[in-house]
Amino acid sequence: MAADRGPENPYLAARQEWTERYGSYVQAARAWRIVGVIGLSMGVIGFTYALYLSSQVKLVPYIVEVDKLGTSASVGFPQQIEYADPRVVRATLGNFVASFRSITPDAVVQKQYIDRTYALLRTPDPSTQKINAWFRGNSPFEKAKTATVAIEVNNIVALSNQTYQVDWTEYERDRKGKETGTRRFRGIATVALTAPQDEAIIRLNPIGLYVQDFDWTAQL
Repeated sequence: MAADRGPENPYLAARQEWTERYGSYVQAARAWRIVGVIGLSMGVIGFTYALYLSSQVKLVPYIVEVDKLGTSASVGFPQQIEYADPRVVRATLGNFVASFRSITPDAVVQKQYIDRTYALLRTPDPSTQKINAWFRGNSPFEKAKTATVAIEVNNIVALSNQTYQVDWTEYERDRKGKETGTRRFRGIATVALTAPQDEAIIRLNPIGLYVQDFDWTAQL
């Protein structure tokens, strides 16, 4: 004969019944809360890292070299292109001389010439001091009130890997367009190549060529 176990505790029976029916839902809800917290944490970490990466992005110049017909000859980043190619250096030096010596009555264009000149100069280099002194004594804006000067670069010869000889002709005209003088000049430029990082400099000096020293004289 089975032993008499007495009446079952109703509270224990109810707790067991609740656990059997709803315990699994509670556990599932708890698991989803944990998953949600983990997902939110990963989202915050990912967003923070993305912001950090965006603040570290640096603009890298992308150079396209073209031939005489305007067709692309080579493209790529500066470390991939032989951007010290003498042809590129000569073209850059020619533009430097033309920007430095040209005089136009259009003040906006004249300022662009000056900006292009200084884009190839660095403060501590001797060339900067020489060109500063020239502009102090020969303001192109004052000269433009009575005359204009057009530049024709005649020849650029490499004397070494860093030194170039530049020959050019200056055609001076009065404000009516009449030619009043022609002079020939020769300059010796020492250059250095440093890849630029600043966007404003990249626009004006994409290959990072800087004129370290520059001397020029009139030719008879």
